[in-house]
Amino acid sequence: MQVLEGLFDCIHIPAVDSQAEAYLKKLAATIFDGEIRRNQSRPQGARIHQSNILSAFLDSIPHALSREVPSQRVKAQAFIASLIEDLVEMRDNPGMTTQDIMPILHHIANRFTTLCLDEAWTRKQAGCDGVRIMTNTPVLGQKWVSDREMDLFRTLLHVLKDLPHDLPRDVESVVDILIDILRISNAQLDFTGDGAAHARQKVAHIAGLFCPELQSSSPIVREASQKCINFLVESSGRPAVDLLMVHRDRMLGGIYTKPLRALPFLKQIGMIEAVRFCLSLDPPLVELNDELLRLLHETLALADAEDAQLLGQRSPRQSVLEVVKLRVACIKLLTAAMPLTDFFSKQPQTRQRYVDCCR
Repeated sequence: MQVLEGLFDCIHIPAVDSQAEAYLKKLAATIFDGEIRRNQSRPQGARIHQSNILSAFLDSIPHALSREVPSQRVKAQAFIASLIEDLVEMRDNPGMTTQDIMPILHHIANRFTTLCLDEAWTRKQAGCDGVRIMTNTPVLGQKWVSDREMDLFRTLLHVLKDLPHDLPRDVESVVDILIDILRISNAQLDFTGDGAAHARQKVAHIAGLFCPELQSSSPIVREASQKCINFLVESSGRPAVDLLMVHRDRMLGGIYTKPLRALPFLKQIGMIEAVRFCLSLDPPLVELNDELLRLLHETLALADAEDAQLLGQRSPRQSVLEVVKLRVACIKLLTAAMPLTDFFSKQPQTRQRYVDCCR
């Protein structure tokens, strides 16, 4: 495998890059062709196993994609995409069909999704880049997405949830991949004809993956979930309430039953932001009831509390920044609640204070 990794390194050396690319393309075609012929000759019903040479070649692909230098990473992505396109085109060769190349395509895809679960960000990013390559693969990319869309959603959400807060990263690209997968997944759904019931059920099921993440302690995960839900609403033509109602009680139940002050600041912010998002929907997903009023009272108390009361024995430097973010979240929730309730009618001074802050 080290030899193969060295060959992939050569595509970044100007003096030999064209020769290295040509050789690797020829090598890949030979390996793929041999693997397909080997699978075709196996006894009927026998399980498909990777050959050692295919396994070694596929194991070198993550090395090619996980480059520190952006220009090298882009070049590696284009080259890997061309290898996959060459594989897809082999379905037109005499004696070969789409079903013959699908096992190899799945093996390649498995390398990408496994990379997404790695600890290092460069490896995670390489896995996400690989998933993007698969979604853009001509002819078979949409089928691949449709076959494993739910696993892809979970994998990409895991990438976002597992990111350290202080690591420089291009997380927008991960969100873009999520949206691309949603777009492919919903492209064939019929929301107006005979398949409307099935389409609504599927979209509601997908929304159920993102709904719990609305209260994530990570702002990146919250924003990604909001964007995905908004995309589902737009693409389906259904109000968010229709998609999220079946998941509402489970999410809000976990928020209403926990006293905010007993939780870490980032968790408090996540819960407050989740309720704010639900209030901002048209029509609102939350109902005006005692539980919501209690939460608003808690939020008002947090917003009015002195820093010393909130900080307690916590680490000063980090917690002060989190207190600022908590106050902003509280202001946003209290402002979002104004059209729904007369909650502020008994606190005119406080209401005016937060109206002025939000201007």
